[in-house]
Amino acid sequence: MNWDIVPSLAAVGGGAGVLALAQAIVTVVRLVRQGVSVREGKRRVDIVQQRDEALAAAIRERDRADEQQRRADVEQARADWAETNRQIAVENEQRAREHAADLRVRLIEAGQAREDLPDWPDMDRTIPRAEFDRMRRQQAT
Repeated sequence: MNWDIVPSLAAVGGGAGVLALAQAIVTVVRLVRQGVSVREGKRRVDIVQQRDEALAAAIRERDRADEQQRRADVEQARADWAETNRQIAVENEQRAREHAADLRVRLIEAGQAREDLPDWPDMDRTIPRAEFDRMRRQQAT
């Protein structure tokens, strides 16, 4: 048997070339099936990262705004509670003045002793927080 080296090397080299071509074709087909080329894949990854960063920033901003609104609501509730208590104090003071005037008239007209007079109204009454919250919910509905 007579083997010539040149045609054998050409056949091996041709076979290697065909294998490299087949590998390149398989790679291209795989990328086409995924819908991106190598450069586009890298670009897509960058775009996804940018989107994720933007979403995270938007979520942080929304959480910050929610916390700020919650603080404002708490402060408004405190202000409402203080205003209601101030109004009760004003009403109590008015009742006390009217009661004192009534007592003065009674003392002058009847000559009564102080021990015979009715008790003063309860001046220390303030609305407990739970009652205030309940009243506020009722007003909102």
